[in-house]
Amino acid sequence: MKFNDTLTTLVKQSIEVGATPALMGEPGIGKSSFVEALAYSMGTKAFVLPCNQLADKADLTGARLVPTANGKSFHQVFYPHHVIQEAIDYAKANPREWPILFLDEINRTTSDVTSGALTLVTLRKMGDVELPDNVRIVVAGNDKGNVTTLDEASLSRFAIFHVEPDAATLVSVLGNDMNPWVKKVLTQYPALVFQKSTPNAIVSDGQDDDDDGNVTMAELFDGGEEMNQLTTPRTIHNLSKWLNKADRQELAQYLATPIQIAGRDTSLLNEAIEAFAGDTMFTTQLVATIAEDLASNSGGQQQSRVNVPKPNCYTTLKAASTVTDLASQISLLTEHEVSGSLLYALKENDDNSRLIEQLAQAAKQIEPEHTRTLIEMVTTQQVDRQNLEAFLDINAPVVNAAKPVLSAFL
Repeated sequence: MKFNDTLTTLVKQSIEVGATPALMGEPGIGKSSFVEALAYSMGTKAFVLPCNQLADKADLTGARLVPTANGKSFHQVFYPHHVIQEAIDYAKANPREWPILFLDEINRTTSDVTSGALTLVTLRKMGDVELPDNVRIVVAGNDKGNVTTLDEASLSRFAIFHVEPDAATLVSVLGNDMNPWVKKVLTQYPALVFQKSTPNAIVSDGQDDDDDGNVTMAELFDGGEEMNQLTTPRTIHNLSKWLNKADRQELAQYLATPIQIAGRDTSLLNEAIEAFAGDTMFTTQLVATIAEDLASNSGGQQQSRVNVPKPNCYTTLKAASTVTDLASQISLLTEHEVSGSLLYALKENDDNSRLIEQLAQAAKQIEPEHTRTLIEMVTTQQVDRQNLEAFLDINAPVVNAAKPVLSAFL
């Protein structure tokens, strides 16, 4: 199943009914980015724990033997991994949210660590440390390669989704952060989102002259002993960030500088892009797109829709019939909910001046991720102008702190 709106809906529904979604697929295809975007769309946070970085089960559970009070024996105590503890602390502080504890690479580690992770899913506790009821667990792993196999009893505890990269989703997730040249290539050739680096480049439909069938994900990772870069959502993202910072004049110079790579005549620009995305058809198409754009001296980045999550508490706030009732409802919110509600109220195409004033007076700060989204909304003109003006007219510390930042874009 591709990373798209359908998968997002299915995973959300699994979370809502208390199931544990398991995203199974190849490395580097965007599982972590998908879960982080999913959490943001739900108005909460994802706490990512890469299980493949743990040496043994004790790193996950924090189990330690410590002396008893009389010093004559020992007893076991648990100090869960700091990511798990952060998820627990956040869930307790934000009881109306469903924060996600994301156990990544659950089966690309030792069987001991995998067993510990499965215990956390099954019992929702590590020793005597329990997960709050509102914590939701999502796991991810690899369905091929050198992995720890899960037995049927373990598999039955999950809603298993076999996932693969999707160019349209990658474009949507990165939004305005995606370089326009990269976006153009992925829009025209979506099949190029995942490819193996090879001298005889595979064409965009996954076939070459000697192959009657499509190349599988497993074959893409069967690269022998060669250290060849791949085109994946992860490497595309890194390449996109580099291109966004690159100077057009420098890129033109790279394009005009001929070099040889393993007997191939190419350009310095091609070599630089191959460092990020490998010797693939994606690289070939991207270099051609950049060359065409530089030659015409055109450019410009298309705007994509800004993702503004709607907090679970927002409907209750909108239903308040009086200012007193509204103030009472706001007093029950966490700082994260106040910040998120204020962000959504600024975006919504409705007269939210009363709600915005109350939220602004109650807010201690607009949280960093909400600040980035607000700036993106303002710069792409996806904020409700009337609501923004109402916000800027309020005499409150959070407004006064935001004015210098926002004024640079108005």
